Amino acid sequence: MNLVTLDQVDLKTLARLADAFVREPIAFPVCFAVTGTLGAGKTRWTQELARAMGLDASEVTSPTFTLLRTYQAAQHTLHHVDAYRVGDEDEWWELGLEECYQEPNAWTVIEWADRFEDAMPLEAIWMRIDIQGDSRDSGTRQIQLRCSDQERWQWIQRILRDLQPAS
Repeated sequence: MNLVTLDQVDLKTLARLADAFVREPIAFPVCFAVTGTLGAGKTRWTQELARAMGLDASEVTSPTFTLLRTYQAAQHTLHHVDAYRVGDEDEWWELGLEECYQEPNAWTVIEWADRFEDAMPLEAIWMRIDIQGDSRDSGTRQIQLRCSDQERWQWIQRILRDLQPAS
């Protein structure tokens, strides 16, 4: 399993990370399996991806009760899933997520993905977000990215390399 940890990620850096992901060309669907404590920034990550895709981030809200929301950008489809209130694996599959995982140009962000870890695609990019500072809005986060799929891992490495400031 490939793993990288990003420390002291403030909201500006989180936005830069989303920009870098969306900007880097890919030829495969993307699934972010996002975990972390309540209020750590799981929905904020989705909002930043939406903004980077050219969508109005203020329209992206947590799909806590609808479970799945889909947004159409110019070049991408963004599926936003909240697994917190899904009762069991049968209900999970009734959402039609297999199709989301395989849809060309689709990005799927699943909050609370650890509730259905066995149902995540093997190529999922696991993202754990934890608050490091004093508050959700002004503090920083630690972000761990892990992925077992080599093609996606190489994509992540290119993004992180390009995100580093020039020395």
